[in-house]
Amino acid sequence: MSVFFIPALISLIFKLVILFIASREGKVSVLFLSLIVIFACHNAIELVGYIQFINNEAVVSLFRPYYVVTTFLVMYVLLHGLAVSERGNRYVTGFLITVATVLSTLILFTDVIVSGQYSIGYAMTAMQGQYYWLFALYLLAVLLTNTVVLLVGYKGATSQLHSIRCAYSLFALSPVMVVALLAITLKISGVGVNAAGLAPIATTLFLIFVLKGESQHQFTDIRRFLPFSPERKAVVGFMRLIDEYIHSENKINAFKNLRDGIERQIIYYTLDKCDNNITKCSEMMGLESRSTLYSMMNRLGINHRKRNESP
Repeated sequence: MSVFFIPALISLIFKLVILFIASREGKVSVLFLSLIVIFACHNAIELVGYIQFINNEAVVSLFRPYYVVTTFLVMYVLLHGLAVSERGNRYVTGFLITVATVLSTLILFTDVIVSGQYSIGYAMTAMQGQYYWLFALYLLAVLLTNTVVLLVGYKGATSQLHSIRCAYSLFALSPVMVVALLAITLKISGVGVNAAGLAPIATTLFLIFVLKGESQHQFTDIRRFLPFSPERKAVVGFMRLIDEYIHSENKINAFKNLRDGIERQIIYYTLDKCDNNITKCSEMMGLESRSTLYSMMNRLGINHRKRNESP
């Protein structure tokens, strides 16, 4: 019976690691950082609830915060979709926050949404209040709106990159949509079900897909914060070059070093991405031939067979 808390535990650890790596750099978008935080809170409440249930302790006090966090979780997922499809603005954001806050107030201070708890064998689940359908309607409306927004963004894309972002986000959203629709349908049908076993998996898959496409979504390329990645090495190299230029007294020589250094970092990065293949590297950089790349490397003192010399 205790195995049901494992998905929440693994998901929480994953999200905390990503949150630590990203936040310590101080360059992550507020939206992306908030998305990870709200997902982590969701998993943490699920995990505590399972532990309390296993220890035969009452978990009724966790249902209201769990539903509140779920309310804001789907709101942030929609904000993510609006940002990707370039349809968001402060008025829409304000409206969504207001709706989520009103619904959360009803959940916390009344019994109209959640009125209690009951056991379903392996866990506890919430007893529906008179207006539980408001919560179900909110979840469906927000998730379906996000789907429509991304579809509209895809069809009205002004560039291929824009359409790819929207299509990729639709794919990332699919696990959350499936779990939400299944849980709501079963709940309204009167079937005792606890979505906490599947929700962590769905949200973690969503986050993994989003992280994979971060560079395309143009929020924050999370690969820049992962140790030993080509993106991380490139960013560190660029920052060092800029710092040297800023603090140099001889700006003429510093500018030459900066220009050569940027070319060198780009070559190092592209070689890493191409597994040190000169032909692929020259094609990726849009150069005329391998000889052009070799000339650049000779001028910059780069030996592609000695990668340990790269910064």
